[in-house]
Amino acid sequence: MKALLVFCEGPHDVAFIKKIMESIFAFERVTWKFSEYPSPFNQLFKSSVDKHAARDMALDMAHKFFLPDQVFKRKDDLVLLFNSGGKEQIVKIKELLSDVVPMLNNASVFLQGATEFISESKYLFFYDADDVGAERVRSQAFASFEEVVEGERWMLSPWTPDERNPFAAVSDNKAIYIWGETPEKGTLEDLLHPIFAVENSECMERAENYIDGAFSWDLGSEELKKSVAEIARRKKAIITAIGQRKKPGSSMNVVLEQAKLISNQTLRENRSVNDLVVFIDGFAKFE
Repeated sequence: MKALLVFCEGPHDVAFIKKIMESIFAFERVTWKFSEYPSPFNQLFKSSVDKHAARDMALDMAHKFFLPDQVFKRKDDLVLLFNSGGKEQIVKIKELLSDVVPMLNNASVFLQGATEFISESKYLFFYDADDVGAERVRSQAFASFEEVVEGERWMLSPWTPDERNPFAAVSDNKAIYIWGETPEKGTLEDLLHPIFAVENSECMERAENYIDGAFSWDLGSEELKKSVAEIARRKKAIITAIGQRKKPGSSMNVVLEQAKLISNQTLRENRSVNDLVVFIDGFAKFE
């Protein structure tokens, strides 16, 4: 089997990629027990739980990053979605990779009861451009992941930007995709806001009027860091608001995943989504 490990900044990214995997790529979510996964995931997930359970952890460690949030399968392709909890959580990602990379390199040797194994693995990282832009985010990611196993280089080649998609770049079996209004600035919300507006324009307009009337938004200059973050907060508030009729009290990622406010047709016809899908398909080479 082949595996694509996808690392997202937060739950919104996970919910969005989940929707794309199910609605466009026709992957199905799997809910296997650890022993049912192909090697080395059957052993990796169990050992990760055992290792973390042995630590002196606090009760507020609700986010178990050492396990994927979602897993999808189509034929012999697996897609594992991880929520890293933010751009600053590099250490958590490297800790996971330091375990998974050596095991994936020897998946056929240590079957440990598994009937299938991962013969090829690829890694895809999603980050917001924020106010620093795609080029700087890629440089920071490269420096962070250049070595995940002590003494061994993991990032062997520089990022090669996609000629057709300025938000995407590839380095061997690793890829990075940047969310933003442009490659220079922005966040995932810059993609989501117009997608939600296609079929919910009146509701979006009413939500915008309420959000802007009820709260003050310090949008300032678009070149300021606080304005990029503030624009994202405002758009999150609007998207969350329009989902409250179907999912009262829910967060934005729940609205995105469960409120059914975006049809498959709208997803497929969106230019930004289509560019993303073309890139993922070309990089992952799904069967």
